[in-house]
Amino acid sequence: MKAENAGDTERALVEQYLAAVGREASALPPERRQELVSDLAEHIEIALAERPGGTREILSELGDPRTIAATALQESGVGAGSGAAAAPEGRAVAPVTVEPVSGSGRRRTPAWVVVALPVVAMLAGILVGVLGLVLRIVGVVVLCRSRHWDWNQKWVGVAVTAFLPTVIALGYNFGVSSSDVPAFLPWLLTGAMLVMVAVGSGWLWKVRKA
Repeated sequence: MKAENAGDTERALVEQYLAAVGREASALPPERRQELVSDLAEHIEIALAERPGGTREILSELGDPRTIAATALQESGVGAGSGAAAAPEGRAVAPVTVEPVSGSGRRRTPAWVVVALPVVAMLAGILVGVLGLVLRIVGVVVLCRSRHWDWNQKWVGVAVTAFLPTVIALGYNFGVSSSDVPAFLPWLLTGAMLVMVAVGSGWLWKVRKA
């Protein structure tokens, strides 16, 4: 019971801290504010996985919510007085960038890599089927772990760039006898899948978050 109470207390501390950052950074655009809070939440989660019970120490290391918000406002070109307290005169504000903890966190994969992987996987699959499958799986994992898209966009991206092409390929390979189809059909299906993947990748690039 004590352990559960301690866990509830730590969760409450984290929620209060993140809420304070959100309030102090209220002048930021909503997407930038959400990204800031999400980055901090992930950093805290990773740190707690390495140092269970160290919530207060971790939050102390991150710094005062006002300072974090003021720095984010400065970086976004918004006046610090517009929603967060400015840093004291003569005192430099520490950078707000949240780095992974002890190398266990993950850095953000560039959006162009995530978008390019399905196309590369499709082209590689034409030459070496197994390689294409491996790259497609890697592409799905990287997309799902990326912060450039929300989960609804990720589901659409996975469906268009990986799931549907795979279903089409499996349906042809196991459901159609090669002796019963014209010679151009495999190339037609390959072209259709390539267009599908290219369109899906283009859409992901268009709706990506900075």
